[in-house]
Amino acid sequence: MKFGQNPKKEWKSASELGNVFNPLGKKLNRLLILDHVWKKLVGNKSKFWVLKAVQGGTLFVETKAAVAKNELIARREQLIKELNKNFNPPWIEKIDVK
Repeated sequence: MKFGQNPKKEWKSASELGNVFNPLGKKLNRLLILDHVWKKLVGNKSKFWVLKAVQGGTLFVETKAAVAKNELIARREQLIKELNKNFNPPWIEKIDVK
């Protein structure tokens, strides 16, 4: 440490460390849970329905074929309900299909 430099803060407990990294950790955890649940819900259709992004409460999904797009549009509300069962408070408000 150089003269006049403030010493680095040392964490005294795991909760103090958690408070520093908590916002990033929450976002990453939600994304990991979303990816896992999405793959489990859609099964083999994950080849045709690819998660691209989440912004706010909107889930952006890219489809590989017109038939897959139509099926996703038809199942959109059901998927939103199933996805939100895994988040408290509910996170996904709508699915945007490209």
